[in-house]
Amino acid sequence: MKKYFFLTLLISINNYAQKNEDLKEVFPVFPICKLLSDDKQEQCFNESIQEHIEKYFFYPKTAWDLDLEALVKVKFDININGEIDNIDPTANIVGISFIEREAFIAAKQLFQLSAIQIIEKLPLFIPAKINGIPTKKTFQTSIVYRIPKELSFDKIENAPVVSGCEEKSGEESKICFKDAISKHISEEFKYPRRAIKKGIEGDVFIQFSVDEYGYLINFKTIGPNRILENEAFRIMSTFKVLKPASYNGKNVKMNYEIPISFRLD
Repeated sequence: MKKYFFLTLLISINNYAQKNEDLKEVFPVFPICKLLSDDKQEQCFNESIQEHIEKYFFYPKTAWDLDLEALVKVKFDININGEIDNIDPTANIVGISFIEREAFIAAKQLFQLSAIQIIEKLPLFIPAKINGIPTKKTFQTSIVYRIPKELSFDKIENAPVVSGCEEKSGEESKICFKDAISKHISEEFKYPRRAIKKGIEGDVFIQFSVDEYGYLINFKTIGPNRILENEAFRIMSTFKVLKPASYNGKNVKMNYEIPISFRLD
């Protein structure tokens, strides 16, 4: 009897294993990934989720104003109809502690609500399937809320304020800033005598940052000769900034690069 029971159990386990091996699972299909084969769906799904988050990302205004940052882990289901369901965010506030529990909970809720609204905007999916039968599938993704401390010139909202550009904002401020730098280079430009004597010419690329207080720092030069690089540094080190760049109402450090051309006539 015991041998018969053991044999039956062994056969049952073996059959179960075979059935599991026979299962054919299809990953949920993101609308943009429809034309790809089944084995490419998971990669396309993950990449498309990140693109979606970037597209619909927004920073809660109150959290932004209070300089709060967070990492939000979001669980969600794609149900048998391909719909987003059971969104469950968990926010971890970064770099700050709260004395009052109520303030801590309120801060977490700001980020969690933002994360929910981002995930809710996901499109209708072709649901996951097991052996051709639609099935629910659970996912987790992370959304990072970090206030930028340093941005490139293209990313800033308003360029650093310089003389003559005080009333400019947005793209107009960027144009005015670039024009002011070009004018400054033209007015300050001097061809080094040593470079003239040695017949040295070429382009010097100079990089620098305007920090969140409006100071020019972190100069780097790349050029054909140290004499020309030093002159490029001298020119730009005398450039005056009245106020730093800004992004969404906050002062930010900005990186900038410009070529200065040295040509012998």
